[in-house]
Amino acid sequence: MLWFGKQAKSSGGGGDGDAIVPGQLEVTFDKDIAGSKLDDLLKLTSERNSTLEVFTEALGLKREMFQRLLPPEKTEAAFSRDGFNAVLETVFPARRKLGETFAALSDDELQYAVLTLVYGEGAIGDRMVAFCELVPKDKEHRKARRAIWDLAAELLHFRDPDRIPLMTRWVWDVNTSTGALREFIRGNDSMETIPLEPRPETFEGARVWFAEFLGERGFYRDLPFLVDLLQAHAYSDYVKAMSSRIGMIDAEFGAKHDPLELVLKLLGIDVRTRDLKEAESGDQQPTLH
Repeated sequence: MLWFGKQAKSSGGGGDGDAIVPGQLEVTFDKDIAGSKLDDLLKLTSERNSTLEVFTEALGLKREMFQRLLPPEKTEAAFSRDGFNAVLETVFPARRKLGETFAALSDDELQYAVLTLVYGEGAIGDRMVAFCELVPKDKEHRKARRAIWDLAAELLHFRDPDRIPLMTRWVWDVNTSTGALREFIRGNDSMETIPLEPRPETFEGARVWFAEFLGERGFYRDLPFLVDLLQAHAYSDYVKAMSSRIGMIDAEFGAKHDPLELVLKLLGIDVRTRDLKEAESGDQQPTLH
């Protein structure tokens, strides 16, 4: 999808393989639920003495980092392991689960795998599956196998967020029938199955719905990032509800201290008001995880 009149730009990828047509959804998202989630997100950012613009600015910095490693044209790519490692640090949970996988690859092997994912021929979904073959399909590597899918999804999305939706497992995981998208379906607890196929067209169809909803609420700038934030907030609410239900306190996310901590971790950003003020004065930029 080209977001609200943006001109098409070459992505350096496999031509039509990067053109994602929004799929027809077999579920109905509820605008009342979306509105409640949005209002809550606005309230929580306000309580942090912050705004959604601070969050989208941090996501914009993440995009710039990804684009430096993977620019629009493959011929301009100056791929480096150091640059890749910096990008990897912003991807949750890949930074913790994939260190051994990438350490075992030579620089040439790593570069080939990443550049083929981003610039290769063929459909995006097929390239993502091929990239995940870097991790063996066995029980020992089960968590790493899930993490590498998320990494592939973020490499594609944050390099070109206007064209490619975020397709991480926390947005939608068909294997567990969990994810942010489920949280916007009224009565989802009573549904035996959620008919959402894990295809790029499905993610893009959902993203179009959220963009239109946000437009109705008066949001027109940074829509790809606002969709990411709204979905991350919905999934964060789900995780907190499940943790509370089983009496588990997830200290890693610091949920007791900051209700948006998991949102920031899911999106790989660290937004602090002090950093923003210093950035505006030219001293530094908002930081990334």
